[in-house]
Amino acid sequence: MSMLLIVWLRWLLAGGELLFLLPIAYLCLVCLAALLEARRRARQEANVTEQAGVSRFSLLVPAHDEEVTLPGLLKSLQGLTYAREHYRIYIVADNSHDRTAEIARSSENVRVYERFDTEKRGKGYALHWLLGRIETEADGAEWADAYVILDADSIVEPGFLAALDRELAAGAVALQMHNTVLNGSDSPSTVLRWLALTLVNHVRQLGRNALESSATLTGNGMCLRRTLLQRYPWQSFSVTEDYQYYLQLVEQGERVRYVPEAVVRSHMPTSFEQMRTQDIRWESGAPEQPGWKTALRLLRLAARERDWVRLETAFELLTPPLSLMVGGSVVLFLLSCVLYSWLTLGLACALLLGLACYLGTGLYFMRPTRETYQALWHAPRFMLWKLWVYLVVRRSKQHSAEWVRTSRSSVALGNSEEGGQV
Repeated sequence: MSMLLIVWLRWLLAGGELLFLLPIAYLCLVCLAALLEARRRARQEANVTEQAGVSRFSLLVPAHDEEVTLPGLLKSLQGLTYAREHYRIYIVADNSHDRTAEIARSSENVRVYERFDTEKRGKGYALHWLLGRIETEADGAEWADAYVILDADSIVEPGFLAALDRELAAGAVALQMHNTVLNGSDSPSTVLRWLALTLVNHVRQLGRNALESSATLTGNGMCLRRTLLQRYPWQSFSVTEDYQYYLQLVEQGERVRYVPEAVVRSHMPTSFEQMRTQDIRWESGAPEQPGWKTALRLLRLAARERDWVRLETAFELLTPPLSLMVGGSVVLFLLSCVLYSWLTLGLACALLLGLACYLGTGLYFMRPTRETYQALWHAPRFMLWKLWVYLVVRRSKQHSAEWVRTSRSSVALGNSEEGGQV
């Protein structure tokens, strides 16, 4: 191989490393901001005095064949510490063929609806239908100050409405709760899902709070002011309906606040086989247009209006999935060892160091046990599967937005309901 060709390959390799370095440097900045924000909120929380909540909440629960998991959510909702006259619970059994509606009706102070539509299927349609029903009812229209959207396979902490009320009182119009894992230590797959959701749903969210940007809506634990929904009605119907609505809000100049004190925990599949349905649904639910087009539109708006929130949202939108960054960084490191130069090797090491800082921040917030660390040996298999889903499966036209319930272990569900802490 000629020296000139080697030089060209080295420069090409350095260019690829710089492309990866930009999003990784962004994630490191978010991690630092998250750590500082966590310390600030810890000091602030010590001085917070509980006050009677004034906001009125309508809690919306779309449920599709959730007879196994719904009782856990209903039990946790019955234990809320918020004033009972200041919140209502609405459940829509959407295209369900099990005992979901029957179980919901057996719980006190729960309003139950059933919806059957074989064409318009999915959580987005169910929410749109339920919101319409509530707004047309005499005792539902104009009653609530805000709507909270919860998944049927979750449990909530007793004081979550008080935390949301404080943020609404401070002027927020859109909030996202801390959406984490209920059965985080049940199996290697749930540990890895716990780490992944900690990074995306807590570290990034907390850091973006500190950077005065917008948090992301994650579907479970969303809180939206009624006035906001009147300005921007819920018209998001894809599998990623939460992310679609979040981008719509940011484009319109709104901002989502993350509320780490308001916690909602969800059941996760306990095996890689059970994760298959969930991962395919999450990744194959493509938005109406590619993310890079939305990012370019946000960048134009940010430049025209000198808006930091839209600019940072574009950065977040252009950040590749973690599996892609890890896989790409490992390949670039190996190539830099073959085409040895101080520049390429130094950049490759910087990539791996940045990813280590990002993952380390997630582990810091998780506070895992020794047994939890042992599950990380399965991380390569997990990331290879995520790469396959992201690069191959999500581009297949055979996966639609149909609401397909993820298979879960009944044993794991029972264990999680007893413990409930991760």
